[in-house]
Amino acid sequence: MTGDDLPEVDAKSANAWMESGEAMLVDVRETHEYEYENVPGSFLLPLSFLDPELFPAIADKRIVVMCAIGKRSAAAQKQLVQFGRANVYSLTGGLDAWKKAGLETQGGKFESMDYSI
Repeated sequence: MTGDDLPEVDAKSANAWMESGEAMLVDVRETHEYEYENVPGSFLLPLSFLDPELFPAIADKRIVVMCAIGKRSAAAQKQLVQFGRANVYSLTGGLDAWKKAGLETQGGKFESMDYSI
């Protein structure tokens, strides 16, 4: 497969897969981005630390990789597929598309400011 024909999935479909237990969502953004805002139930594995050899073998679920807008997730997907991982999808449009689809997010962005010492 070349980078141009790797499968992508839209946010609503990915959410449906997660809700039915068919997929796991792997967020490849950096830790500070994930802590600020993330998708409930997603797993953090920053692209900067991604090692396809150490990525868990998950045969019974689709793997959906996501980032902010879709570029890093495509890079992660390509690495995983080149290493022989199957059923790896990139989330089209990343977290931006997830939010535009009206799907839930969580994280520090939603916490009230705490100025206590």
